[in-house]
Amino acid sequence: MASQIQPADRPPRLLSLDVYRGLIMCLLAVNGLALAATAKRLGYGPDASPADLTGRIWQSLAFHNSHPHWNSQFYVLGCSFWDLIQPAFMFMVGVAMPYSYASRKQRGDSNGKLISHAFVRSIVLVLLGVFLATRTTGLESNRMLTNVLAQIGLGYFFVFLLLGRSAKLQVACGTVVLVGYSIFLTYYPVVEPQPDASIASAASLSVPDSIATQYAIHTNGAARADVWILGLEQGDKPLQVHPAGYATLNFIPASVTMLLGLLAGTLLRSQRSDSEKIRRLLLSGLVCMSVAIAASYTLCPIVKKIWTPAWTLYSGAWVIWMLALLYWVIDVLGLRRWTWPLVIVGMNSLAMYLMFMLMKGWIIAGYKTYLGKDVFTGVYGPTLQAIAVFVVLWLICLYLYRNKIFFRI
Repeated sequence: MASQIQPADRPPRLLSLDVYRGLIMCLLAVNGLALAATAKRLGYGPDASPADLTGRIWQSLAFHNSHPHWNSQFYVLGCSFWDLIQPAFMFMVGVAMPYSYASRKQRGDSNGKLISHAFVRSIVLVLLGVFLATRTTGLESNRMLTNVLAQIGLGYFFVFLLLGRSAKLQVACGTVVLVGYSIFLTYYPVVEPQPDASIASAASLSVPDSIATQYAIHTNGAARADVWILGLEQGDKPLQVHPAGYATLNFIPASVTMLLGLLAGTLLRSQRSDSEKIRRLLLSGLVCMSVAIAASYTLCPIVKKIWTPAWTLYSGAWVIWMLALLYWVIDVLGLRRWTWPLVIVGMNSLAMYLMFMLMKGWIIAGYKTYLGKDVFTGVYGPTLQAIAVFVVLWLICLYLYRNKIFFRI
């Protein structure tokens, strides 16, 4: 997409990036409006077969606001929108890197200082992720390193080391990582999969059964690695991997998601015309999608929960296209008036994420204390509760924005 970091001759912030971050954080903080839970209360859960249009709409909304059990690809190009939240989050970390780097260089920071700052940032992100994952369960949690902040932290420093290198080298490194990780998952000797662990699905493309077995939930190479990394199998202690199938080693292919963001951010800071930038973003997404779909037929299924290499490219295409759309609307066409509610959150995305993770329970308890314990009962209770929590979090972000308080690492 692009190569070298250019001098800081453009505005230090990319408005479409702040909007993108704000949009993703708002969707997370509003918990997808809890549409999946509300749909279930209405009788339109995933196992229902509604005949009416209303029911089908509710079921579709529920699908796009929840994570599928295992497969992440539906009808070739389809996926749950909720599955794209984390890839978008990680992609934007990469997009921001060239802007942050140029800003710090303009301030006079040396290369050594920039490298040490990136290393410290990585450690802090991992520690924050571990804290969020273990604050209620202790350090024996099987989720300790699968939190998005920990995943970003584990890969951030290595991606940073590629900052300013040629695009060819960056693409080559990403390719080696994805091919190498695919080989690991495909040839790692797995135990017999559980009866319900097959990734095959009538609504999803499927690789041959011999390969599908290698990518089964709880028995794939990444899941088995967690047994060693987290010490989940000690003596008579039963094996307790992550119940949903997430794995610590996801950070390896997920680093390529950040690398795609780095390439995109470098492109957007370049001197190329806006039309050329958008063209390259769209084309890059098309290449990623084409390779991912080809892999999903033959070599590697598209599974978000273990971040398969095919998922890296599949989700990468979607998040690149989302950035291209926002860049075109906001930075090229100049349609900006509608963006301010999202910018408020986007400029404090870390604060919004931490508040959502740490304060959600307190906020709900506060509502119930002052408005009654039954305030969120009823069919639409989950959606009303999600909105109520989001309003408080957004108002806090508004206060921080007006007082120029921005949380950074």
